[in-house]
Amino acid sequence: MKLPRITPLNIASALLMTRLLWQILSGTIGIGTISWFLLLLLILVVADQFFRLLLRNLKRVWIAEGIFVVLVTLAMWILNVW
Repeated sequence: MKLPRITPLNIASALLMTRLLWQILSGTIGIGTISWFLLLLLILVVADQFFRLLLRNLKRVWIAEGIFVVLVTLAMWILNVW
């Protein structure tokens, strides 16, 4: 049995789901926000599969996904500040 390969997008997805669950349990989230979280989660899963199919080497997947996460985080921060 092959071991699952953990990548930066898997970690980001897990953190996103943890935050979503935390906000649902505390009652500070609306239906619109939940749908945005689920859309972002879907994008992360699709991007993860894309990188895994494009780059077979685990080291290259880590580098590409790490750069992707940093660029998306930076873009979101810039859009939030602007």
